[in-house]
Amino acid sequence: MTWGRSRVVGSGGATDMIRVPPRLVRRIVLAPVVLCCCILLVVASPILFLLAAIVDLFAGGRRSLRFVAFGVTYCAYEVAGLLAVFWLWIVSGAGARIRTPAFAERHYRLMAWWLRGLQTVATRLFHIEVHIEERRPPEPGPILVFSRHGGAGNSLLLVATLLLDYGRRPRIIMLEKLQWEPLFDTLLNRLPNRFIRHGASGREAQLEAIGALASGLGDRDAFVLFPEGHDFKPQLRERAIAHLRKRGHHDSAARAERMANVLPPRHGGVMAAIRNAPGSDIVFVAHTLFEDVGSIGQLWQRIPLKEPVLARFWRIPVAEVPEGTEEQIAWLYGWWSRIDAWISDKVTEADEVLDDLSEEIAAPPTSDLSDPSTTLP
Repeated sequence: MTWGRSRVVGSGGATDMIRVPPRLVRRIVLAPVVLCCCILLVVASPILFLLAAIVDLFAGGRRSLRFVAFGVTYCAYEVAGLLAVFWLWIVSGAGARIRTPAFAERHYRLMAWWLRGLQTVATRLFHIEVHIEERRPPEPGPILVFSRHGGAGNSLLLVATLLLDYGRRPRIIMLEKLQWEPLFDTLLNRLPNRFIRHGASGREAQLEAIGALASGLGDRDAFVLFPEGHDFKPQLRERAIAHLRKRGHHDSAARAERMANVLPPRHGGVMAAIRNAPGSDIVFVAHTLFEDVGSIGQLWQRIPLKEPVLARFWRIPVAEVPEGTEEQIAWLYGWWSRIDAWISDKVTEADEVLDDLSEEIAAPPTSDLSDPSTTLP
């Protein structure tokens, strides 16, 4: 048995602002250029650390040092990862056996090493930790994972959790633009994943690719799809609702209007996955914190993070998944409403904690210093 090639599907459109170069150009031009740039940045890291320390001296805190440290570490892992995938290509007989199950396992181990290393560094530098509510022990059987999209690092955190904590081999539907990152491009294209680009004219090809990737899941596999298609932003939410109305989907638009923290889910990919993986349970994923950290500037203001990333996984037995098209759409929107409500609850709780802390800091001491029994800490 050999793994099929990952490929890009879809014909593009207005949503694809920057087209990814052809595969050959990415391999012989883009990857070496990025590799050399990463090596230069690692070599120049002492100068970068010095400049960051000077900036922090005037700005206060250690944000610049944290960002530089993570950037240098990322570059080091990029170099090591690219050299590793090149070595795997050599020992596979110049790619002749690169798609066999044995080499797939080697690539998954490389992926796990890369994710574990960066996750450890991010935890130490940015205090990024994931707390899963009502965490259940891993259960066997293939699963289809449908997660909301919430900003920087969402995909990597989810994939890391599935691979490192649950021992799953993820099969991921990703946007074509991620192939600008050479390690993502090379490593993930050697495993059962699919890169797609948005565009109405390529919709059938996208759904076909999604269904093909969901087919033949084993007990250790986890198909991963982000039904919203984009990171959540308020303006994208408004556009998505307007698009639903324009297409005559008034019921879906009304449901989407009642959800403040998520984009309306695209049901086509979800239904294609369910149709092609009839024996798979469904896992819905919600998470918080990153819904308001969508840009580097916003992240800059938040680090180190004061709160963990909260996540919630719901596993739905396949027997509970409705069969009819309209029933599945209503079911999907119902779960997305539940995810939205969960996020609202967590955001409210976090705001209340911050308000309480602010009040404690601003409040005058309650002790009576005229009382001789009162002591200062």
